[in-house]
Amino acid sequence: MSPPLLFPPARNTLMRRAPLALSLFLSGCSHAPAQNVVGSFFPSWLLCAALGATFAAAVRAVLGLLSAENIIVAPVITYLCIGLAATLAIWLIWFSH
Repeated sequence: MSPPLLFPPARNTLMRRAPLALSLFLSGCSHAPAQNVVGSFFPSWLLCAALGATFAAAVRAVLGLLSAENIIVAPVITYLCIGLAATLAIWLIWFSH
């Protein structure tokens, strides 16, 4: 006795062509946004996130030099939001074509 089939064979042509039709709608972007950095391709979001984190660290350093860190209520959330805002702004400026 053979084991039951997980996906029984399609009986009509519509069911056989459905995966092909769905793949046309699920194809997504024409290409993946990647940047060439010293011969290696990195996802663009990764570079934007690294620049955003660098910007947040620079803001923290400047506020530390100005002795203004004491007035920030929730520093972890504040610097996270600064980094996220910088990441999204860099993404919009860099890829807004």
